[in-house]
Amino acid sequence: MNSWKTIDMAKQYGNCRLFLFSVFTILMSFVLIYTLLSAVSSRVVLYDDQTILFFGLLVLLYPVHKLLHYLPLRLLCKRVKTSWSIKWKLVLTCNVNVHYPIRKHLYLLTLVLPFFIMSVLLIGCALRFPHYIHYFTILLSLHTGLCVSDFIYIKNLVGSPGHSFIEEHREGYDILIQK
Repeated sequence: MNSWKTIDMAKQYGNCRLFLFSVFTILMSFVLIYTLLSAVSSRVVLYDDQTILFFGLLVLLYPVHKLLHYLPLRLLCKRVKTSWSIKWKLVLTCNVNVHYPIRKHLYLLTLVLPFFIMSVLLIGCALRFPHYIHYFTILLSLHTGLCVSDFIYIKNLVGSPGHSFIEEHREGYDILIQK
């Protein structure tokens, strides 16, 4: 296999720029989502009595996001290595490593799955429990900010050849094609 393109997120975009873009996405998605959901339930009184539950869900947001990346790989790939660690004595993190190139479509599925599942789940909860719409909107906008790097990966992968393979490494990933 030959490398068609190498993507290094830190070099191409810069960590500061990615962080700022993620924060901007969080803010804009909160304004948009809260405006839309509050229009649906405009006469509802908001409660703030579930703050502890909200912070518990906030801490679980990143591990669940990573778990949703991991599930399709675990189900469809043979050798997936994971390592779990705790950062800042608070957040459970997961590193997922696949030791061989995987198909582009499977990689796209692993990138898209967390956004769609969490969005549907949190919007459904916001509609089901309209008194806590602000909590679910905050969680959804934070999750959308987490997905910014996934969206950038997707943007780079969409223009690649259809039958390509993706090999991930520490700095980014390589798009490989067969000759």
